[in-house]
Amino acid sequence: MSDPAPQLEYAVQLRDVWLRLGRDAVLRGVNLDLPKGEHLTLLGANGAGKTTLLRVLASALRPTRGEGRILGYDLRDSRAVRELVHLMPVDGALYPDLTCAENLAFALRMHGRSMTVTDAALARVGLSQAADRRTRFISAGMRKRLALARAWTLAQPLTLVDEPFANLDAAGRRLALELLGDLAAGGSTLVIAAHEPELAAQLAPRSLYLAGGVLLEGGP
Repeated sequence: MSDPAPQLEYAVQLRDVWLRLGRDAVLRGVNLDLPKGEHLTLLGANGAGKTTLLRVLASALRPTRGEGRILGYDLRDSRAVRELVHLMPVDGALYPDLTCAENLAFALRMHGRSMTVTDAALARVGLSQAADRRTRFISAGMRKRLALARAWTLAQPLTLVDEPFANLDAAGRRLALELLGDLAAGGSTLVIAAHEPELAAQLAPRSLYLAGGVLLEGGP
């Protein structure tokens, strides 16, 4: 990339990123500079491209055109990017036939982390009594808590969260704010796609708006 700023100061740098799925341009010329330690809220209507942009940042989707760097690594270097980024999809992306404890332990093992923190993490999100239940049999709110516990324990340098407050009651939303706040305080850069701007702003006061795949400052 031609940007003269030192790349290691940035968690995210995108230049003219387009993504086409079939005939549809889902992202259109996205430019973004996000310094390390600065947190961002992505706003926009359903279908605006928020989830798609998160998946591009996580190297789960490759741009059709444009270039970018994630924590200094080329966006297309999927292996390097995925070692530094955690994406929490809106559905949590849990394994339904594994128990809550097994889901968490598996994620920790895949990232070379100690699995001894599993019990403490489940207790932190109020799921100790559900540790041995398969996730297909727990509620959507409990699955969201488990996904938050996974993000919290992994504490990757860049954490991408899609709708962190969905399916949560008031106590669950407070817990989400606490856990994501812990990540921010620990040095993780947060990018949050949310329909609750007032809640997300408590974590990420900078906000950008996606409309038709175009990233805008302020409102639509």
